[in-house]
Amino acid sequence: MIAKNRSIPKEIEIYEAILRRLPVNHPRKAEFENKLSRKRAGYKGEKELDYHISQIDHSKFTILHDIRIPFKDTHFQIDSLLISNSLIIPIDSKYYAGTLEFYPEFNQMIQYLNGNEKVYPDPILQTKIQARQLEAFLKIHQFSPPPFEPFVAITNSQALIKNPTQNTEVSQRVFKSPGILYKISPYLEKYQKDILTDQDIKKIVRLLLRKHTPYLPDLKALNLTYGEIQKGVECPSCNTIGMEKFHSLWGCKKCGHTSKDAHVAALKDYFLINGQSITNGQFRDFLGIFSIHQARRMLSQLDLNISGEKKGRVYTPGKSFPLWD
Repeated sequence: MIAKNRSIPKEIEIYEAILRRLPVNHPRKAEFENKLSRKRAGYKGEKELDYHISQIDHSKFTILHDIRIPFKDTHFQIDSLLISNSLIIPIDSKYYAGTLEFYPEFNQMIQYLNGNEKVYPDPILQTKIQARQLEAFLKIHQFSPPPFEPFVAITNSQALIKNPTQNTEVSQRVFKSPGILYKISPYLEKYQKDILTDQDIKKIVRLLLRKHTPYLPDLKALNLTYGEIQKGVECPSCNTIGMEKFHSLWGCKKCGHTSKDAHVAALKDYFLINGQSITNGQFRDFLGIFSIHQARRMLSQLDLNISGEKKGRVYTPGKSFPLWD
């Protein structure tokens, strides 16, 4: 059973919103295009892993994708988690390209790509640390978990995996996504004693879902000023920014398209780029509206939470506002 599906990473939607509104000749355009490209590639690899996990017999596992749990003074994140009565399998997904050489004895992995050499922390150690954190988390909440067997999935089909020192952990724990069933099968045979009841698993899943805290990037760290972003409502037909409000409709001066709700996407862009709160004045400035009363009426028709009074009134996204797709 899949208890939690994977959602689009927050960074992807943020970078998409930024690129929609950065001028064509902005000096950091290529930087954000590269960031978006890398995030999309990683997400594509994770979805490929999800597909191969979906081919496993679901009667044996409860599956959660992309969970992030607060623990002590930090968080730990697990890309895919498989829970059975006798075994828990955390999987860390890595979309590395090129040739990958694993050296667990030195806690590092070396990537060779396009004539360059780059050192990364050992993914096996990372996923073992995540497993230990999850084990400690479950014990704090009065569960006695079964054995953990962490794995690393290399989701880039073009990557070449090498194990120069013939380390057994590399051969046991690292795999390409299509090989997941064959990689975990020996452990299913090894661990057949039930430690968790079905009710225990349900309780663990409810706990993890309740404690799950999605990662929200620090928008200030993007180092973009408000003035660098193009303001206005984007035409859903030709993608030109700068639609004008005519009574109940938005009209595009370039292609003539009209829309009743094009401002919703613009407001979403504002929240993604500038943070999850907006005032009437900021709403008018960003969308190009002059009437305070018209702006208030438009804001009141959206699923937004309202706090404060009069000029101090602030609007934040409600539960059903489409901030994250």
